[in-house]
Amino acid sequence: MDERRRDLAPASPDMTTTNTVLGIAVLFTLLAVVDSAHAQAAPSQAAPSPADARTIEFGKEIYKIKANCQFCHKWDASGDQGYGGNASSLRKTFLTPEQFAEVVKCGRPGTGMPYHDQHAYTDKRCYGVTREEVGKDMPLLGESLQPREIDAVVKYLFAKAVGRGPAAYEDCIDFWGKDTRQCEPMKK
Repeated sequence: MDERRRDLAPASPDMTTTNTVLGIAVLFTLLAVVDSAHAQAAPSQAAPSPADARTIEFGKEIYKIKANCQFCHKWDASGDQGYGGNASSLRKTFLTPEQFAEVVKCGRPGTGMPYHDQHAYTDKRCYGVTREEVGKDMPLLGESLQPREIDAVVKYLFAKAVGRGPAAYEDCIDFWGKDTRQCEPMKK
């Protein structure tokens, strides 16, 4: 056997069996991990409890009316050109709920994203900096929100927008209600 063919041949029949068994074990482990991840994701698709449903609905009203997030981020949270500039798509965010809440509380220095915690930047609660340290990049104060309102907005967005594809007609009806013409262009 020439030198090249010897390198490609298995060292021994035992080595081939070991590699096959190892490969199958790795495959089953990967399948178990994927199945486990799918099982963990499934509860988030389940219908929310009545208390969570009320919180999500409350969060929608804060998003829609009190904080007027839709002005920049659009009704479906897909982002847009707005008063503050180019607002991010909240549907495509990679932030955790905790990070997301911090952005709502603290805004984004140097951008048009306002802060909604009336005590933001009075100490180091926002990104570890104070108003003096932020300087000219200090965001504007948006509508002041209570902690439970910020929590509700975050829950609403994670239930209805974050990680989802483009909004559908049903999403529009859920946001605006059945008696609106706003959703007509989305009808199929």
